[in-house]
Amino acid sequence: MLSLALGLLSLMTMHRPAPPDSVVIQFDVRIPMRDGVTLSADIYRPAKPGRYPVVLRRTPYNKNDDTVLKEARAFAGRGYVYVAVDVRGRGDSDGEWRPYFFEGDDGYDA
Repeated sequence: MLSLALGLLSLMTMHRPAPPDSVVIQFDVRIPMRDGVTLSADIYRPAKPGRYPVVLRRTPYNKNDDTVLKEARAFAGRGYVYVAVDVRGRGDSDGEWRPYFFEGDDGYDA
């Protein structure tokens, strides 16, 4: 249900990009896992200080592609913190990629 809601919000907001100065982006923020491996995250947040709900997207593909960028800016421009993470061993993250093997622990730690 949550993924459907996020998908609908994504479709609705991709046609109205947020103003560039309304979103702050931090690239390659390192997230430590329990075994010492660090994952790479890009964090998009509203420029206005405050507490916001978080959308966490973990992907084995590429957190830097245009689709993720548009989606992240759309969410951040509408009051969400959007965290895009390359899973272990993929993209800019450290470690060895073994499909599904580390997902539970790494998802929890993230």
